[in-house]
Amino acid sequence: MKAILMEMKTRQTYLAGQKIDTIYFGGGTPSLLKADEINRLIDAVYDLFEVNDGVEITLEANPDDLLKDGLQNIRATPVNRLSIGIQSFRDEDLKWMNRAHRSVDADYAVKGAQDMGIENITVDLIYAIPGLSMLDWQRNVQRVIDMNVPHVSAYCLTIEDRTAFGNWYKKGQLVPAPDEMAGEHFLFLVERLKEAEIFLYEVSNFSKKGFESKHNSAYWEGAHYLGLGPSAHSYNGDSRSWNVANNSRYMKGIFTHEEVSETEQLDLRTRYNEWIMTGLRRAKGISIEMAHSTFGVDLLTQFEQDLQAYLEQGDAVVENGFLKLSTRGFLIADRIASDLFILES
Repeated sequence: MKAILMEMKTRQTYLAGQKIDTIYFGGGTPSLLKADEINRLIDAVYDLFEVNDGVEITLEANPDDLLKDGLQNIRATPVNRLSIGIQSFRDEDLKWMNRAHRSVDADYAVKGAQDMGIENITVDLIYAIPGLSMLDWQRNVQRVIDMNVPHVSAYCLTIEDRTAFGNWYKKGQLVPAPDEMAGEHFLFLVERLKEAEIFLYEVSNFSKKGFESKHNSAYWEGAHYLGLGPSAHSYNGDSRSWNVANNSRYMKGIFTHEEVSETEQLDLRTRYNEWIMTGLRRAKGISIEMAHSTFGVDLLTQFEQDLQAYLEQGDAVVENGFLKLSTRGFLIADRIASDLFILES
């Protein structure tokens, strides 16, 4: 807490006087914070920055942290949006992923928050879990719909190096779900949520009208942001910086006024590639005119051959001056984006 507050004060000019639209408590387990600690951090933001009215304040929470006094703790703060990491409603999945909560805890957390008047709730789900059948996945999706939450984030299980899953995979103890199953899970998710009027607006995010995440949307639209704490990333349009991940090294550096972050200057090519990657993940796609006016790239001419194939296959469409992906196109969004990258300056 002390280190983060010190870092906030030393970096109050980073956003060059821009007003704050969103505050996000994420990464790690911020729901372990007590109300007075959350309030101290929010008060510091108001003291050091100009904050817009109607600011969106999100807190990530594990369902088990919302049991007992957890919800009352959050209610004693200005937090007005909860992101609850449910992941699955199958206890066997939760046990396999080493989650501390069980399915009944997820029900309690969401209903408890709603009963306390917290309307803006998003829940996380994971698909393509080994052993998760299509029927199991359909039941998970329906449970979320029945909860009447306005926002859902759904992610395909990924196997990363230097993680428990990564170690299991190397030892042959984990067999990832086939790509075909992951695709079937995703396509069902999109269609079933759409029927419930929860619409895809980014490849992993779905919401009822008016409940899109302002914070995450700002990332995808290239807004500037300041990240505080270990591992936090920041972006000001010209450069990207990231703090050291180790807690002890972070705190020591802050208290001794040593540098705790690395910075990368972003050239036009890098900014264009990032814009392509994030823009194609959004339902509204990327502006063909903006590609030309901001980056000097004529998408339809310079990438005509690659784009033509995707357009003919129905993976992408040009509509009202925007290049956007179809539902099936989202399954290969990274591949399509990489084909539109500029690889050399």
